[in-house]
Amino acid sequence: MDATQLITFLSPTAPRRLRVIENILVGKRTVSTLYWGMRYHQLSWLGYEKGLTRETMNQSVAELNERGWVIVDQTNAQLTDRGAAEQRRVLQSRYQPQYFNIRLVIDVATFWQRLLLATQVVSEQSYQNNQYYPLQVSWQVKQTIKRWFSHYHNSGLQGDFQAFWQTFFTQLPSKQATFMSRLLVGHQQPGETLTQVARDFGLGESEAKLMEVDLICQLAKRVSQTDNGSVHALLSGLKTPLISESAALTLRSFMAGESLQTISQKRALKLSTVREHLLEAAIMLPKEQFNFQRVLQPKLVAQMQDRLGAVPLDEWQFKQVEDLQVEFWQFRLLEILRSKQIDDKH
Repeated sequence: MDATQLITFLSPTAPRRLRVIENILVGKRTVSTLYWGMRYHQLSWLGYEKGLTRETMNQSVAELNERGWVIVDQTNAQLTDRGAAEQRRVLQSRYQPQYFNIRLVIDVATFWQRLLLATQVVSEQSYQNNQYYPLQVSWQVKQTIKRWFSHYHNSGLQGDFQAFWQTFFTQLPSKQATFMSRLLVGHQQPGETLTQVARDFGLGESEAKLMEVDLICQLAKRVSQTDNGSVHALLSGLKTPLISESAALTLRSFMAGESLQTISQKRALKLSTVREHLLEAAIMLPKEQFNFQRVLQPKLVAQMQDRLGAVPLDEWQFKQVEDLQVEFWQFRLLEILRSKQIDDKH
C-alpha cells in the first residue's frame, strides 16, 4: 500500500476511516468493517493485502499529508482540493482493476498456481519433453494438476489450451496481453518475475501487482464461462462463499422463518452473534437474497425515516431513533438496505 494507491481509496466529499481501509485490505470481516467497506465501495478489496502493517499504512498517510493532499483528523482522512485533483490524475493514468469482485467468490491465488503449472505441463507435453523442472507451487496444487493431467492428457489438451490462451490474449489490449504472456512458463520459456515485467513496462511494484491480480481475476471469470472442459476443470473446488459457513447456516434458518431466539438456542450461539451473522449476510449478498422486511416492519421503517428525514445516510446516528422500539442492529439493517437501494457514491 503506497501513497499513490491509498489516495484512490479516499474521498474529497467526506472523511474516511483509515482503520476501515486498513482492515478491508488485511481481510478483517467484522460487521463494522464490512459495513463501511460497503459504504466506501471497497469490499472487492477484502483481503487484498493481508501483510499490510500499521507502520506502512501510517507512512502512506503521512506522505499524503506532507504533500497537502489530505486533511487528517485522528484516524480519519479526507482529500483536499489538491488531493482530489491528484486522485483524478492517478485514476486516469494508473491501471484500475475491473474484475476484483471475482476475488470474493473464487480462490484466485490457487487458481493462478494451477493454471500456470497446467500451462507448463501442456506446453512440455506438446514437445514430448518429460525432463523439466516443474514450477514451484504448493504440494496440493501439484497433486491436483497430476490428477487433472492424468484425466485429460488424451483429450486434445494441446488444442484446448492453445485455443483458450489465443482467444483470451486477442480479447485483451495488447499491453495487457504482453504483460500476462511474459509471466507464463512453457517449453524453453522460463517465465519472468513480476518485478522483471514491471520494470520493462515502467510500472511500480504496487501497480504491477494490481494489474497481475486483476488479469488473473479476469482469467478466472473467463474460465468459469468456458465450455472447454479441461480448462474449466482447473476451477474445481475453488469457489468461495460470500459469507462464512456459520453465517450461511444462520441465514438459512432465518429465511425458513425461525426466530432469532430459536436460532440462538438451536445453534448454541449468543443472540448478538446471530444478529452479526444476519448483518454480514445483508451486507455481502444481493438485497434480493435477504428478507429485510421481516426485520424492518413498515411501521418501524416509517417512524425511523420520519426522524432521519433528509439527513445524509452517513450522518445517521442511532441516538436519533433510540427512543423508538428499535434495536441498534435493526437501525444498522435499515442503513444497509438504504445503501443498497440508493447508490450515493459516498
